[in-house]
Amino acid sequence: MPEPFIVRAGGSRAVISLASKLVIALVLIIVVPLLAFWPFGRTHAPEVTVHDEADIVQDEATARDLSALRFREDIRLAVVTLDVDYSDNFNAAVLAYARAHEPGWLDGNYWADGLLILAVSPRGRWVGCYFGEDIKVDLAVQQNIQDAAKSSFQAGRWDTGIQQMAARAATVMGRPIGSEVGVLLVSGLGVGGGLALLGWMLRARGRARAYFGQARRHYTQVTGDYEATELKAGLIPLSDAHGAQVLARFAWFEDRYGELTRNFHAFGEPRGAQWFEVGRRSKAKRLLDLAGELDSLDDAISNAAALLTLSEGWQDAWRNEQGPVQEDLASLQNLCSQVAANSRIDVARDRNWARESSNRLAAMTNELSRGTLTPSAALDELDFISREVRSRADALAQRALEADSSSHREQRMHQYQDSRRDWDWESGVGYSGSWSMGGHHSSYNPASTIRINPASPGAQASGVRWSGAGSSSQFSSPISGLVTGYSSAATWTPPSSSSSSSGSSSDYSGGGGFSGAGSSSHF
Repeated sequence: MPEPFIVRAGGSRAVISLASKLVIALVLIIVVPLLAFWPFGRTHAPEVTVHDEADIVQDEATARDLSALRFREDIRLAVVTLDVDYSDNFNAAVLAYARAHEPGWLDGNYWADGLLILAVSPRGRWVGCYFGEDIKVDLAVQQNIQDAAKSSFQAGRWDTGIQQMAARAATVMGRPIGSEVGVLLVSGLGVGGGLALLGWMLRARGRARAYFGQARRHYTQVTGDYEATELKAGLIPLSDAHGAQVLARFAWFEDRYGELTRNFHAFGEPRGAQWFEVGRRSKAKRLLDLAGELDSLDDAISNAAALLTLSEGWQDAWRNEQGPVQEDLASLQNLCSQVAANSRIDVARDRNWARESSNRLAAMTNELSRGTLTPSAALDELDFISREVRSRADALAQRALEADSSSHREQRMHQYQDSRRDWDWESGVGYSGSWSMGGHHSSYNPASTIRINPASPGAQASGVRWSGAGSSSQFSSPISGLVTGYSSAATWTPPSSSSSSSGSSSDYSGGGGFSGAGSSSHF
């Protein structure tokens, strides 16, 4: 008997949760912009009067056309045409006309409630709109209303322009958000938020599935190699310091293997809407991180067994083990180039040391092959080179900054010291896994080295500790952080700032303190 659809879709709880998220996204995308623009409620016919002092409109036809419009609130709509010069104050002229001929338009120092005045001057090429305090809109909306008529006014179509102004006013007045910018902002936030939610849901689902697939592949690899890993761990000499820390990490491996198995069982086999559940991606990422760590530590144990016993595959293990040191030597060469470009400090000695150390690593490979160098001694020598490259890089960077003759020397030194204090194995900065020096390019896996670095799984279980600007034995932290800190400090300059402001306002010059809402502009 086939499974019910609700079961195939992930179960009722997962389906309801997904439906709720989709409803929220649709509300943000559709309902929020709709509420912001609010196209509803335009049921009020305006009370229209036309005062054509410039004799440019057909009074009765204009009044009839404007009366057919509908606003969201009761409006007294007055149309005024005046003969005002281009250089005159049109706002003051409209106010003077009201005081002389229509005192009912005024309420003290404001326009009367419910009043909307649309005004135009053909000779002065002025257009204006004025509002009672209870229906006023911001300057951006006023400009929008005026702009609606300007092309018609420029062509001398006065009746049409006035109708366009009134129609635009009917559209924008009385909306929940009076500001045009506010309407666009809220609408944009709504649509953006809805799309972001949908994008986040799809992205979270895709990431969760991808993480789970990768985690399962790692887990399959770890499970298949588990017995072989135990056997290889048994080959690692406990008396060797390097081997001992790897075995300590193997004990951590065994504990985490059981935890990983339990987590996989708890995660289950999601289907349908279950992939959209909150926390599904983070749980899948946790599985991937843990399974990836165990897979990498599995490789580190194999590398330790091969190198420390010089058994099959030790050459590959040794090549991988050199990776962090080679990457640090390449970073030191990069630092030398930067210092040489920024100062007169002699970097030849450090450059030569980096080159000689790289050559020494190649020679050590031959010595291991001949049996004249033991694996434990080779790893000890990597420890020494690792400590030395850190010491040299730090000393070179500080020496270069101390030699800075600019007025920013002290600030640059402080900035470098701040970055240096932040440079430790818990900073989250790890090895890149590749290096390039002297025309030679190579890559390696930092997570599977015997010596510990920030990418090493189970590092905390090894007993090895990071001790700040120096390093503990068997621990590497990339000096790329020191190089970046020097580069940033050496080019530091004080920040500059500037500010400017501009604004506009309505002007009723000579209005006796009149503060009514409204503005005008030329067309």
